[in-house]
Amino acid sequence: MEFGIGCWNCDRHPDDNKPHSELYQEMLEEVQVAEENNFDCAWLTEHHFAEGGYMPSVTTSMAAIAAVTDEIDIGTNIALGPQYKQPVRLAEDLAVVDNISDGRIRFGVGNGYRVEEFEHFNVPLEQRAVRLRNLIQILRKAWADEPLSHEPHEVLQGEHSSWEFDGANVTPKPKQDGGPPIIIGGFAPPAIERAGRMGDGFTIGSLVGLEEAQGAVDLYWQSVEEAGKDPDEQELVIWNFAFLTDGGDAEAIVEKGWEQTLDQYGRWYHEAGMIEEPDDLHAGFNEVAMYYDSPDRMIEEIERYRDIFGDDFHFVFQAAQPCLDSDELKRSIELFGQEVIPHFN
Repeated sequence: MEFGIGCWNCDRHPDDNKPHSELYQEMLEEVQVAEENNFDCAWLTEHHFAEGGYMPSVTTSMAAIAAVTDEIDIGTNIALGPQYKQPVRLAEDLAVVDNISDGRIRFGVGNGYRVEEFEHFNVPLEQRAVRLRNLIQILRKAWADEPLSHEPHEVLQGEHSSWEFDGANVTPKPKQDGGPPIIIGGFAPPAIERAGRMGDGFTIGSLVGLEEAQGAVDLYWQSVEEAGKDPDEQELVIWNFAFLTDGGDAEAIVEKGWEQTLDQYGRWYHEAGMIEEPDDLHAGFNEVAMYYDSPDRMIEEIERYRDIFGDDFHFVFQAAQPCLDSDELKRSIELFGQEVIPHFN
């Protein structure tokens, strides 16, 4: 098993007047603590036009983390693929960050769903899948040794298209041969099947429910097999909101940030037509969130995950939430890294 920590978004709570400069500095320090305590990867997540300043620039943040760490991998869980209207610029940015980090980048990407983001970026919602598919194809071609040529789907063609290429020499190449692994997220069957066909891995949150997550993972492995790919070369990422204390009240510590998370995602899911009412997701998220006051209880739950998903997956301890005291988060990271991870490794 591998263990990740995240997913940092540097989103600010409405009651918090802490400047974003301080939030980003705290993130860098917290990732350094994770690196010192057995974590394999630090994960970031992306959204735009959020009131609290939710992280809009994951590539910049990855570069900052790369500059202050030596060994921990750095990933996105997830970046919003259809919003990248200049795919080669993204390929270049990720290649540069991969070189800065000496080959420690993992690129998680998905369709996105927030209506406001698509409206402000002037990206038709119905083109999500087409844009993501072409983005992934261009990334792989841009990172290959030969010049980039790509004829996109007809909806992306045109006189000034940033998706059509005929022999462009994209440099520099990433540190990793062929580029960073591309891990695709999603909940709907077409997105899961796309991950099996096109990705180097699949990421899903267990907040959909463990039974639903298991069904999604089963479909993913089936899609990998149908694509003729080696399952041993694929990465399965399972994430969940979590926090760990040693006798303290974990739910009380995360309460304000957790309420913001529930309200914000409930509103976004509702606006996207994914749920009928904004608070419809609260009960399900609360039921499976992992806020525990002992390492033994956390180990017990992750053992249940291992029984469901097997021995070879990457669990993301998603403890970085809004309004958390940075010292509290660092203690939780240390406790998980010293008491939970060694049990599995």
